[in-house]
Amino acid sequence: MITNIKQFYIALVILLVSATSCSLDEVPVSEPTPDAIYSTASGIEDGVNGVYAYLRDLYGSQRGFTLTTMGTDIFRHGKDGGYKSMDRYGTDFNASLSYVEDIWIACYEGINSANTVLDRIDLVEMEEEQKNVFKAEVRFLRAHFYYWLTLQFGDVVLREAETTGVITDDIRTDKNEIWQFMKTDTEFAVANLDWTNSDYGRITKGAALHQLSEIFLLLEDFEGAETTAKQLIEEGPYNLLNSYSQIFEYSNQENEEIIFAVQYINDPLNNGSGNQGHLFFTPAYDQFAGLTRDVTQGGRPYTRFRPTAFFRELFEENDTRFDVTFRYTWTYNNEETLPEGQAIGDTVIWETEPGVFSFVAPNEDQMHWGMKKHDDPTRASFQDQAGFRDFFVYRLSETYLIAAEALLLQNKNQEAAEYLNIVRARAAEPGTELPLITAADIDMDVLLDERALELGGEASRWMDLARTGKLVERVAKYNENAAPNIQSFHTLRPIPQSQIDLSTSDFPQNEGY
Repeated sequence: MITNIKQFYIALVILLVSATSCSLDEVPVSEPTPDAIYSTASGIEDGVNGVYAYLRDLYGSQRGFTLTTMGTDIFRHGKDGGYKSMDRYGTDFNASLSYVEDIWIACYEGINSANTVLDRIDLVEMEEEQKNVFKAEVRFLRAHFYYWLTLQFGDVVLREAETTGVITDDIRTDKNEIWQFMKTDTEFAVANLDWTNSDYGRITKGAALHQLSEIFLLLEDFEGAETTAKQLIEEGPYNLLNSYSQIFEYSNQENEEIIFAVQYINDPLNNGSGNQGHLFFTPAYDQFAGLTRDVTQGGRPYTRFRPTAFFRELFEENDTRFDVTFRYTWTYNNEETLPEGQAIGDTVIWETEPGVFSFVAPNEDQMHWGMKKHDDPTRASFQDQAGFRDFFVYRLSETYLIAAEALLLQNKNQEAAEYLNIVRARAAEPGTELPLITAADIDMDVLLDERALELGGEASRWMDLARTGKLVERVAKYNENAAPNIQSFHTLRPIPQSQIDLSTSDFPQNEGY
């Protein structure tokens, strides 16, 4: 089980980053280091595991959440954090922001680690079938890192082989060419992987099909996206769980709806920085009378992201996803500051506006609704930052929504509505139904609404809005922070200034930055 890769591999990763990374400001060490590491079958396996480790830089990290959550139609910034400019789209959102550079570097380190394995694996004696499995895994991961890069930055550097030392003459490759490259990589993974793996957490055929369907959408091959999504739904060993809440039960993380998850482990020594998702959606509840930090009510409040009014009001009254997604009530837990007339365990009463009181918390920067999807009750205390919960990257319900999108884009509205309604049917409270989406109703906005209801806060929103061409329109309409400033060029992030400064060739910045 790939749960301790980051810690197990940390010394090796440091060596490889120094020896083979494409980051421009790194100093190379002696060439024999990677050659020695990858000279045996066990060394290749360690190398493959090391590529997985870079996923933790994207999923469960503050920078990964920030680049996918902030500045969208469903989340705006909270009280704290130094990256509010990414929500406001102001002039201070520029190429020098460290999170932009961090994601760029993490993806290229992952790509270079994949290339290092691929360049050496055929020189090692190993069963051909196992060799192809390892190739398939790292080619999937290479394509996955390029998915992030091309959606965030557009045309980027395409690297098909290991780099050693410092590269100063990079050029940008058209993203359409990179998407074709990603398609070939992912098709290889589909062809060489099984539906299941006894080592839970590794890439499977199902994960590869899901990724391939997303790549087909980028390439505007909507028939291809439909075919691969349907193959995954009809042939794969996955099923929608009976209730939405079951997906996020901490004790039920390895369930049959999860197609691919980034692994974390309940062991602080082997968990790196851990999954920190529980920190970022939690408001500053501990600054109010009668309340103090505890794990039950969200733990340590980093107050980075607060839901927009649009997101909160999007849910139908009988949609079970509402209570699974949001924490909007709190209970008194601090005897020392308890308001007069209240008792420990009582529901907190909030003054939501002058003279108006409610059990439902306000939704302001200081005190806003939280999110429960990333709760981690096994942390030892509310001070702990590193969580142990796995991060769900692909779920079967999203595959249904990809199929619906591919069908819609072929004008197969009736069938698109049917796939979307399967997801909605599971979300309804027992004994009730959510209103069905009809062929006449369905359009891209309806699909994006459903993606928000089903996948909100799961680190895909910004890229979904950007790839569908809806970012500017929907953010301007639903995010008050961003509306005054967002412009068409914001559908791409700025190329990190460090990349441009250290390039001896012409490396153009994205328009507007």
